[in-house]
Amino acid sequence: MSNISIFGINEPGDNCVRFETMALQIPPSKHRCHYIKVKVRVHRYATGAIAIFHGPRGLAYFAPDGTPILDEQQQAA
Repeated sequence: MSNISIFGINEPGDNCVRFETMALQIPPSKHRCHYIKVKVRVHRYATGAIAIFHGPRGLAYFAPDGTPILDEQQQAA
């Protein structure tokens, strides 16, 4: 599976990552209170799907248009 890794930095004061023309919201997590000013990896897969990672942990998954994918079965695909 090919992907592109791009490092993004969250904007001060929000839990969003700016990627291309989209602002991708990182949802709340039990591992961290927030991801403000944290370096994350943004992967764009061959299908166009987008994933945000902090280290090995997947934080959020999105459809190619930036719509969040909430179903865990779709996230694994």
